[in-house]
Amino acid sequence: MAEQQLGAGHQLGHYQLVRLLGQGGFAEVYLAEHIHLNTSVAVKVLHTRLADNDIQEFRHEAQIVARLLHPNIVRVLDFGVENGVPYLVMDHAPNGTLRHAHPRGRPVPLPAVVHFTKHVAEALQYAHDQRLIHRDIKPENMLLGHNQEVLLSDFGIALALQSSHLQSTQNIAGTIAYMAPEQIAAHPVPASDQYSLAVVVYEWLCGSRPFQGSYTEIAVKHSVTPPPPLCQQVSGLAREVEQVVMTALEKDPQHRFATVRAFALAFEQAASQSMSQQRFPTTGKPWSGPAWSQQNTPTIVKPQSEPTPSTAVLGAPSSAPLYPSTPPVTPPIMPVGYASILGGHLPYTATPQLDNTPQPPQFTPYSVPQQASTSYPMQQQTLWPVASPAAQQKQRSTSRRVFIAGGVAGGVLAIGGLAAWSFLSGALSHSTRTTLLSSFVNRSPGTTNSFPGATQDTPSLTYANYKALVWVVRWSPDGTLIASGSMDSTAQVWTADKGVNRLSIRSTVQPAQSDDYPWSLAWSPGKNQWLAVSFVDGTIQVLDMKAGQRVASLLQTVSPAVLVAWAPNEQYIAAGGSDDIVRVYRYPEWEVVMTYQEHTDFIKALAWSPDGKYLASGSSDTQVRVWEPLSGQTQLIYKEHSSDIASISWSPDSTMIVSSAHDQTAKVWDLTTGHTHYTYNAAGGAPIGEASWSHKGHLIAIYNGNAQVDILNAQTGNKQRTISTGVVYSLSWSPDDTQLVTGSYYNKAQIWSGIS
Repeated sequence: MAEQQLGAGHQLGHYQLVRLLGQGGFAEVYLAEHIHLNTSVAVKVLHTRLADNDIQEFRHEAQIVARLLHPNIVRVLDFGVENGVPYLVMDHAPNGTLRHAHPRGRPVPLPAVVHFTKHVAEALQYAHDQRLIHRDIKPENMLLGHNQEVLLSDFGIALALQSSHLQSTQNIAGTIAYMAPEQIAAHPVPASDQYSLAVVVYEWLCGSRPFQGSYTEIAVKHSVTPPPPLCQQVSGLAREVEQVVMTALEKDPQHRFATVRAFALAFEQAASQSMSQQRFPTTGKPWSGPAWSQQNTPTIVKPQSEPTPSTAVLGAPSSAPLYPSTPPVTPPIMPVGYASILGGHLPYTATPQLDNTPQPPQFTPYSVPQQASTSYPMQQQTLWPVASPAAQQKQRSTSRRVFIAGGVAGGVLAIGGLAAWSFLSGALSHSTRTTLLSSFVNRSPGTTNSFPGATQDTPSLTYANYKALVWVVRWSPDGTLIASGSMDSTAQVWTADKGVNRLSIRSTVQPAQSDDYPWSLAWSPGKNQWLAVSFVDGTIQVLDMKAGQRVASLLQTVSPAVLVAWAPNEQYIAAGGSDDIVRVYRYPEWEVVMTYQEHTDFIKALAWSPDGKYLASGSSDTQVRVWEPLSGQTQLIYKEHSSDIASISWSPDSTMIVSSAHDQTAKVWDLTTGHTHYTYNAAGGAPIGEASWSHKGHLIAIYNGNAQVDILNAQTGNKQRTISTGVVYSLSWSPDDTQLVTGSYYNKAQIWSGIS
């Protein structure tokens, strides 16, 4: 790493480094002086090493960026390469970045947001007029000049890094929070910068970005989930201001403002009208920099995050079907001591249409832009893509939901497949990426959804009763039922033999939220046929499948995106979510008996050991912690992953764990010593998904990121079989280990038979 080699006094070309100004996933930035002129500059040293053939390409990129002369763009003064490590010399902005001036979590006064947005938009408009797309808009790339003007930096740098074969996926994931859906699909257009700027504006106004989670989760939400309304989070914010931001955040770039300047002007006009009508706190004074009075900061409306025994809502009767045509009415709050436990009959819905044969997803494909004219100075991937008139018409006629959820191949595969991960990581050549994308997007409706050269296995049963991708699936312990949850906001239970629907439910939160889809499913492992369903909105429903009733449920928000896990004795439920905490509840009282707070980030995986002695929790802090559920005592901390933990699964004898992570690995390790027995690496660096130990202990199933599930010998790690499933998000074994059920982006759950 460059920070280990460079320090004060080190010389790069004609520049002597003075001190480190900042560092990130892509580069370090140093204050430096020209050895002859004694002028101060900023030197950015990139985290990559260029091969000889890449140096000329980087030089060409730097020449183009150096020609950008605008009062709101940081000037590139010089560049060089030392021992294969490239660096850029730029004007020094003495007041740091807007991220430094306004840290994450703190809202920015509306006048300041208008000021910042206008400056950034002017810089972007100038670049777009030069037919250049920035592609990495975020507060870290916005600097404050001597006169509090905003200076946009890093034009072309993200592209140079992404085109490098040494670029890590972790660095790419660092800015996924600001990426437009079409940029995730490897089709950036000028409106992509507008979308990213709108995400930043959203964050400035309320203190948080619209979507949280891992790389995969944020990419999915950018593609299919509307941002939470700003007015619900910022007290006093005018609806006109919110509408402008939400327009710039439209999923379809055709539905955003015509230009980024038009967005900034509309935002300024709405904000000015709001402040003139005193609907937003303001002193009426012009903005004077980061020291703007805190009295101008909007009030943030935060939901209660920790239910107390006196207010937790537990269960409610209902006489309406669980999957009505309109959202169900929220049950009245009936706090009685620790609980208000009421059984209620839950009528089953009619049997849905069943598809027992594999069918390709039906959607209107997103058009692939034609190769841009080579007359422009920068390489094709940097240029403003130009689609043919027919493709443009096809784009305009595609609805936003179909455009994203129904099958933008690049965008969806960026979440689950090798090809799209390669689009983002630069692991494949441009010609290979173009071939792969074309094979997916331009296929006819009757072709299969497999990668070129791959074969599509045939599922024994396909359950096709969903309108969006199937996010999670779980097979019941007795083998008769399967529960699955979709981003169409429903969780459904159906028979494993014939695919007959037994019931469908939605979240009880009213009014209906944009992020109310099922997040986690857990069957009780004992004699009771209970199913716990947690929703992204933080509520938990428990269903008695034998009686057809909703039983003691937690219908008040616990923590957004909460996972659930049953204790083997069915007396406790563990729940962990985005507040970094795991809570252990005594069931059915829903009394909190343990609060485990040792993680420092989002809880992403949770599993109770089969013998009931331990809970294993995995987090975005890259650690798996094994601990005693009633005492909270930590038994072991597993630190061998380098990215967010994706899944945890125990061996049946409770002695070993297989954990998968977003570092493209799954690891099998010993509970007692933490020793890693072997590591499974996804082919080609693809982002692997869930890993699950079979019930008898002989096999492990892992989604390998290449639209396939690998079946491994659990003892040796040797691959025994590969099933070409298409892109899937979740998998679960049948109790006899002969079948797997998978949830896919094709809006279906599918059963694969004859595995062992």
